[in-house]
Amino acid sequence: MEFIPIPCHKSLRPFIRNYWMLSARCTATGTQQIFSNGAASLHFYLSQDIRINDGNIPYRTLLFHQNMQKVGVVTTEGTFNIFGAEFVPFCSRVFFPNEMTGIYASPEDLKDEEFIKLSKNIYEAESTEQYIALLNDFFLKRLAQFPEDDINIERLSDVFDDIVPTDGSTAHPPHCQNEFSPADLASTACLSQKQFTRVFNKYVGMNPKSYLRLLRFHKALMEIQSSSDNSSLTNIAWSCGYYDLAHMASDFRDICGYSPSELIHQGQELTETFGQKFSGLMKKKIKIENLI
Repeated sequence: MEFIPIPCHKSLRPFIRNYWMLSARCTATGTQQIFSNGAASLHFYLSQDIRINDGNIPYRTLLFHQNMQKVGVVTTEGTFNIFGAEFVPFCSRVFFPNEMTGIYASPEDLKDEEFIKLSKNIYEAESTEQYIALLNDFFLKRLAQFPEDDINIERLSDVFDDIVPTDGSTAHPPHCQNEFSPADLASTACLSQKQFTRVFNKYVGMNPKSYLRLLRFHKALMEIQSSSDNSSLTNIAWSCGYYDLAHMASDFRDICGYSPSELIHQGQELTETFGQKFSGLMKKKIKIENLI
C-alpha cells in the first residue's frame, strides 16, 4: 500500500490541506474502516466502484462531510486506487455550498452539474498530473466565486488557529491545561454560544463539543503512539482530559472502533492532527484490511 500526499495550487492552500493518492491491492473483498479526522474530504475511486456500510448503491465519487461516525468502505478483490482532496476543517463549503443531509454525498446527490462534470473528467483522465490540473481548475473557479468578506470563515479561522495551530503545537487556555470549552470557542468567534454552534455545524459538519472530543482523541492517540511504555496509558488519559483510562478506552472505541491497546498492537501511525506536518501532509485515517 502506498499513500502519497500531493500539494495543491498555492492559492488553494489556505482552504485545502493537500491532494493525495492511495494505491493498493485488495487481496479479497473487505471493508476499509475510515474514522473522522475532523476534515471533509473528496474521494475519486479510480479503479473500482465501492459501497458504503454494505449498502447496495455503487459509488465512484464521494464527498465526505466529517462527523463522529465511522464509515465502512466495501471494496472487492483487485486494484484499489483513490485520488482525493483533504480540506481545511471549515473550508469545504467554500467549494461545495449545497447542503449535505448525511456524512457523504455523490455529485448526483448534490445536484451539482459542475461537480458531475468534474467527476466524469477525472475518470477520463490518464495521469496524476491531469487529475491535479482538473482539481486545481475546478477549485480555483469556485474560490473566485466565493465572497471574499465571508465573516464566518474569518471567525472560524481564528478559532482553529487557537485550538490546533498549524505549527503543530497544542493550544490550551492560558489559565489551565484543560481543553477549550465550546464557550471559549464562541468567545473567540465573537458570537453567542447558540450562534457559534449553528455556524460551526454548518461549516465543519459537527458541533463544537464533538469536535473538541475528536481533538482530545487525536491528541491522546499521538501521545500513545509516541510512548514506548504501555503502563503510561493512565497518565496519558489524565493528561489529555479524560476522567480515567476506562473513559479514554470507551471514547476510542466509539470513534475508531478500537481500544488504545488494540491500536498499539496494530502498530500504525493513524494521526497527524497534531505534529509539524499538520498543514500539508494529513494522512487518511483508514484501517486497511485485505490490502497490500
